[in-house]
Amino acid sequence: MKNTPLFSLAALLIMVGLSDGAAAASFEGYAGVNLNVRSGPNVRFPAVGVLGAGSTLTIHGCLTGYRWCDVSASGIRGWASGAHLQFNYETRRVYVPAYAPRIEMPIVTFHIDTYWHDYYRELPLYSDLPRWVDYHWEDDTLPPGWRDNWDDDYFGHEYE
Repeated sequence: MKNTPLFSLAALLIMVGLSDGAAAASFEGYAGVNLNVRSGPNVRFPAVGVLGAGSTLTIHGCLTGYRWCDVSASGIRGWASGAHLQFNYETRRVYVPAYAPRIEMPIVTFHIDTYWHDYYRELPLYSDLPRWVDYHWEDDTLPPGWRDNWDDDYFGHEYE
């Protein structure tokens, strides 16, 4: 029974480590432009709010390719074009698609049933869920502001 306190301490340290990891999965970011926050990762999904250019937000993760990211700010939770999101990297603000892989920003998925239930069930748009369940959002065009070249030396982006 001498191992019981040691086992308890190890379990506690593991739990603390996991909770620290979960907290580290989100990143502080900024809206690069006046930004529509949408109820899904596509411009066709209804907007749930607007954040002004320069607003601070939390980036919870992005879809593969960083085209759309799950964000929250000012009581709003939703999806925004990764092309319009910035975060601090070293000494400057950078755009998510260019630098997210370097910091291992989490890749997340979107399941409309779960997402809308978790964040929108109190909003009027929740009654429209059946309309959106079978929508193939991933087949549509690129998000606003997207470009093919996110190289470091790219200057003159319209939102800088």
